[in-house]
Order: sequence, then structure tokens, then C-alpha cells
Amino acid sequence: MALVCDTLELFLLSDWKAEIGPVQIDLRGQKRRALLTYLTLLDGRPSHRDDLAELFWPAVDLRKARASLRQALTDLRKALGADLIKSDGELVSMSRARATTDVADLARDLRASHSGAHVETALRGMAGLLRAFDGIGPALDDWLQDTRARLTDLVFDAASVRLQDPAVSAEAQLRLARAVLELDALYEVAVRAQMKALADLNDNAAALRVYHGFYERIELELAVEPSVETQELAIRIKLQTPAEDAVLASATPAPGSARPLTLVAVLPFERLGAPDIPDYMILGMLDQITCVMAAYRSPAVISSNSTRQFLGQAINPTEVGRQLDARYVVTGSISGSGAAQVLSVQLCDGANGRVYWAKNLTLSRSEALTQSLALAQDIARAIEPSLNLAELDRARAIPPDALEPHHLVLQAKDLMFRLSPVDFARARGLLDQALGTGASFAPAFALSAEWYAINLWQGWSRQSRDDSERLIDHARRALQHSPGDGRAMAQWGHYKIALERDFDGALALMDEAQQMAPSDSETLIWTVPTLAHSGQATRALQNGTEALRLSPFDPFQFRNEHFVSLAHYANHDHEAAARLGLACFSKAPNYGSNLRVTIAALQAAGRTAEAADLAIHHGQVEPRYSLNRVRDRMGFRDAETQDVYVSRLLAAGIAA
Repeated sequence: MALVCDTLELFLLSDWKAEIGPVQIDLRGQKRRALLTYLTLLDGRPSHRDDLAELFWPAVDLRKARASLRQALTDLRKALGADLIKSDGELVSMSRARATTDVADLARDLRASHSGAHVETALRGMAGLLRAFDGIGPALDDWLQDTRARLTDLVFDAASVRLQDPAVSAEAQLRLARAVLELDALYEVAVRAQMKALADLNDNAAALRVYHGFYERIELELAVEPSVETQELAIRIKLQTPAEDAVLASATPAPGSARPLTLVAVLPFERLGAPDIPDYMILGMLDQITCVMAAYRSPAVISSNSTRQFLGQAINPTEVGRQLDARYVVTGSISGSGAAQVLSVQLCDGANGRVYWAKNLTLSRSEALTQSLALAQDIARAIEPSLNLAELDRARAIPPDALEPHHLVLQAKDLMFRLSPVDFARARGLLDQALGTGASFAPAFALSAEWYAINLWQGWSRQSRDDSERLIDHARRALQHSPGDGRAMAQWGHYKIALERDFDGALALMDEAQQMAPSDSETLIWTVPTLAHSGQATRALQNGTEALRLSPFDPFQFRNEHFVSLAHYANHDHEAAARLGLACFSKAPNYGSNLRVTIAALQAAGRTAEAADLAIHHGQVEPRYSLNRVRDRMGFRDAETQDVYVSRLLAAGIAA
């Protein structure tokens, strides 16, 4: 007999189990448990049946996999009740309001500073989180890994609140800190909490031993020092400690000042079995890559005049990093002889030699000699996303007051594109800090303009006229500070349509932007919505396809997928538009602009049930959105195309 559906709770931190109220659910089979867990952790977001079938039955023909999925969903409904798992055509979802997990309970208890051994026990259970479902398939393994990281961050963020709560006793802080450090020995908030708790318990020597051990470990494993905050805590404890008890800490360096600038060193390529490659070609490539990367503004690139000294030497990236004080080192080699050459390039950490990015290119000798500038541009463009990701990761360990404008912009962009109102507001603060620190840093103005644009188009702005004026001001300042920046120019053209309906002016800016940066993926992708809205769908598709090719691992790939989806919609290929729109939706379910284009594409393709389901989700994401309020500012230049687009949104259920 099916249960009357109450709140479902999944227990993931010990032996897996599911309960509805006081009743434990008897659910057998790894895949059924994994499917229920997957749907619960999506927080109500729908999944397509084909995606679920391929995720849980990857080695089976899709038709058979769908049959297995259908049976598994039937079994789940029998066990849980018919109304907990919703199915609307091809989309399947779990009722968000009626499902929770013990991981969420743990985070809630930690934030509330609830005491008790059960909290530390539950925290230690994070070590085995979701391990029971490893091995079902490679795609699910990837999802499990990402989800483990996300849930661990959620719990650690909550733990950090409690670890820094002065109302929690030193004994409880110490127990919690040790439980956290069992999971991550380098979690610095817990290290500080342990040090402070031991000092509060009058064991300063033990506190300094914790610091000394952490210092050695973080230096060995990450080649960095503890944060200034941790070092200053150690100094305060030392000052309160008798000299004979502080011997262990006596060799620990005092906090140093942060580096004023992150530096990248591009080195001359080595010749491996290619002695006929002349010096002038090696040095020419060095100069060209350096010049292209210098145009990115930050991180700063060391002059090629300083790196020429390494021509013909066996290169050790860490030694170069030490000599030049470079955080990152670009190395390469040319191998082969005769007609064929192989060019190998790497981006390395200048402190520990870790490789962030590597690529091999096969080319003819004539290409190596005659197309060196094009190669240099390709190499620099390929390095940039990996360099930004490495800097974003490193910036999380840098004290806020020591962050460069570049770091602040990277962090703000990461927060913005989570499309969460809370994270979005935090991004505004980082951008204001970046603009205050680097008053002429063009990327900060460009991203700030994008912030105001998203705030307007997501329906979050409560002062739309003021935000529109700020958007225009910041976009113009980005161009003033970097007049040759194709990206800023393409963005400005995009805004001219949205705010001024100036299609001719926007298209002129697109032409100029492409002339300035014809192979820059970010510039190309920003031309796509302008071209699509202006009736140049073919060119929009060409630019969008090339942008996806040039940046296949772009951290903001979902935005690129949305722009190309719009180009397909403008080209009347509604199935292609829906496919890319749903791909974007799976990565960024709160991206309002993508939701609307995808809904219109699904409606046009006759997939009305899916369109209606997404329209309901759109109403939850943007409850204040009104077509009548924004219709005059919507994108398409052709009035008939605009009317059809609006009618499809209305038919799907978007609020008039």
C-alpha cells in the first residue's frame, strides 16, 4: 500500500536509508537508491528521461534503459507514494518542499551552534558520503564527485560559523575542529579554531605545535604559507607563552607582506630533436605570446627581455618561478625533424611545478615559420581560461585586503554566474572593492556593467532606471580605459540594443569588435545575441560555433550555450535551440534569459508540456517578471518575430 506522502528524509552520512515520518522505506537495489538520492539532491529541478536513462544505465541501449528507468520510477512511487515524484511528459522531478537529507540537517545544526556528540559523529560520516553509488557509470561518478564537493562546502561553511562563534565553549570548539580536520587537514578555519581553543584551555604549547605542523604541511603540499590571520593568531599566542614553551615555534617565519602583483613568465621554447629551428623563430614566438598575454591586463606578464636568458637552457619551472618571482610559468618545446614539427606547451605553477594546462600541436615546418603570430594568439587564448581558474582557486586563500583587482573580478564573476540572489549581492561588494582598488581596471568596469544587466534582466532590480544608468556608465568606462578591447566593445553593442534599441549602432560595434579580436572566444560569443536579435542569424551561428570551438572548457559554458541557443532560435532551428537551452538549464537552472528562449523554442517545436513545466519554474525564479512590463525592451528587431516570440511565451504560461 502506498504511503500518504509526508516529508521524505534521506540518511546519507551512515548506512543509507530513507524515512517518511516514522516509517522506514524498504527500497532495494543500488540504482533505485541512487536514483532517489539523485532526484532529491537536485532540489526540485527536473531531469529529462533520456538523461536519467543514460546516467544510470550507460551500457544499455537507450530504449532498454528507458524501460529500466520507467520500472524504477514505478517502484519508487509504490514505495514513497504517487505524488512525491512528479512526471510531466519527458521531465521527472522530486517535490522540493517534501524532501530533505541528514546533510542539510547537519548544516542547519552547525549554523545554529547546536552542541552534542551527534554533530561530530555526523560530520565524520561525510568521509563516506555517496560512496555506495560509485561505479554505476562514468557520468554519474562525475556528478557524485561534484555533489560531494558541493555538500562538503555546504557543511564546512556551516561549521566555520560555529568554529568562529564566541558563545561555543573551547571544549566544543576543539572537538568540532578535530572532526573537521579529519576530513580536510588543510581547512584553515578549523586549524585556527583548534589553536584558539587550546590556548583558551591554557595549553599554548599545544596550540603552537598545531600551527607548526600545519605550516610545514601546507608549505610541503601547496607551496604556500598560512594566511595572515593564522600567522597573527600564532604570534598572539607566542606573546602569551613562556619562552621555554615556544621553542617549537621559534623557527616559524613572521607574516610577510602579500605580493603586490601576480606575475606570469613566458619562456623560450626548447628544441628537442629540431636543431634546424633558428633562434629568431624561438625568440619571435616568445615575444608574440608575451605581447598577446600582456593585452589581457592581468595577471601581469614579465617582459620577454627578462626571459630570453633561458634560451637554450634545460628549464625547471620552479627554479624560474623563484628567480623571477613568477606565480605561473609558460614552457614549451618543439620536437621532430624534417617537414613535421610537434609544438608542446604547458602552463605550470611557479612554486611547485603543478601543470594546469597542456597541449600538443602538430604543424609543418613552413607553418611554424610563417604562422607564428597566429600560433602565439591560439596559445595565449588557450592558456587564459586555465590561468583564470588557477587564480580563482588561489584567491580563496588570500586575505581579502591583499586581493588584486584581477582576483576580485574573478571571484565576482564566479559568484555572479551562480545566479543566486545572495551570491549575486556578494559579487556586487567585490566589484565595488575592485573598482576602488583599481580605478582604471577596465575588466572591473566591464563585469560591473554585466552585473547591472543581469540584475535588470533577471527581474531583481528594484531601481531599474538607476541600474540602467549605471550599466551605461560602467560599460562606457570599460571602453574608455581599454579602447581597443573587442570584448568590451561587443558587450557595449549588446547593451545598446537592450537599453537604446540602437540596432545599427550595435552592429557597427560588432564589426569593429571582430576586427580587433577576430579569434577571441569571449568577443565572438558577445556578438551572438546582437546578431541574432538583429536578423543576422547565420552570422550569429557562425560566431557562436567558433566561440564554442575556441573555448571548449569555458567555466561559463552555460552562458555560451544560451547565446548559441538564441542563434538557433533566430534561425528557426527550434530543436537545436531547445537542446542547447536545456543543456544550459541543467548547469544554470535560474538563468532567466535562457529559460525564456528555451520555453519559446520548446513551444515552437511542439513540446508544449516541457515548455509549460519550464514556465512554472520561470515563475518561481522570477516571480516579478511581466511580459507587458519588458516587451518594449525585448530583443528582436523584426516586429513580427518579436510578436511570435512573445505569443509563444504567453502560450507556455509566462505571466503577461
